[in-house]
Amino acid sequence: MPREKHTSLSERVRRVVSLATGAVWQSEYELYAQSAARAEGRHLRERNPGPSRLAACRDDLSEQEKVAHRYARQFSAGHRVDADLYSAAVRAFGEKGVVDLVYLIGIFQHHLRVAEQF
Repeated sequence: MPREKHTSLSERVRRVVSLATGAVWQSEYELYAQSAARAEGRHLRERNPGPSRLAACRDDLSEQEKVAHRYARQFSAGHRVDADLYSAAVRAFGEKGVVDLVYLIGIFQHHLRVAEQF
C-alpha cells in the first residue's frame, strides 16, 4: 500500500519534516535524497540548497508546513516540544496528525542514524 494511506500528512509536509530533521542532524544523506527528488520533480523549490537550507523557517512555506518545520526541528534538537508549539500542531494537524508527525520524525531519525554509519 502507498504511504499516503497510512498518514494524515501531505507529501509536502512529509518532505518539510524530512528536511528539517536532516538539517538538525546536518545530514549529507538528506542532500542526496533531495537531489534525487529534484531530478524526479518532487522537490521543494529552494533558494539556497545546502546543509542549512531549512535551518530557518522560510517564508515560502504554508502555515501548516511552518508548524511542521518548527515541530520537527524542536523535537529533533531537544527531544520534546513546548506546550505552545504542541497546541499549534494540534490546531494545524489534529491529534492524529501530531502522532503522525512524531512517528515520522522518529523514523527519519532512525534512518539518519543508520545512514551515518556508511
